[in-house]
Amino acid sequence: MSPQPPVLTPEVESLLSRIDHALSSAEGMALMISDNEPADPTAHTRPGYNVQKISVAMMALSQHGRRLLNELRQQYLKVTLH
Repeated sequence: MSPQPPVLTPEVESLLSRIDHALSSAEGMALMISDNEPADPTAHTRPGYNVQKISVAMMALSQHGRRLLNELRQQYLKVTLH
């Protein structure tokens, strides 16, 4: 027998939606950081920090998290409540 896929309950869907919202917020923050980068890159940063690299890394992590979340979501059976 093959195992049944897990059921996507309203609670699990709520959790997945909150994770998706957090990833969207992280992407928004990365864009905001990138857009607000000072003209002089050394103006407000500590030595060794690069605002552009930080925002690109934040965006990459968020997009990777979104891919993993979508893979997880596809493993669930959608439940239709009547």
